[in-house]
Amino acid sequence: MLQSYQAQLQGNQVVWLGAAPPPLAKPRRVVVVMDEAINDNQSLSLTEILARARGSLGHASREAVLAELTQSRQAWDR
Repeated sequence: MLQSYQAQLQGNQVVWLGAAPPPLAKPRRVVVVMDEAINDNQSLSLTEILARARGSLGHASREAVLAELTQSRQAWDR
């Protein structure tokens, strides 16, 4: 099950804003989502959106990415 904890990134350190996650016995992968305030008057063109997304899937092939998505969906359904 996915869990979320709010924190602030100050330089290269994470400062928890609420309850911190419990200590882990072994290293685990985490995903950091950074909230970027966007001016409502500023709209992005499709070219800018695609340019920002470039490389977000890493350097894997299309088939490898689709296989990873399938595994993630199956794990989510469990």
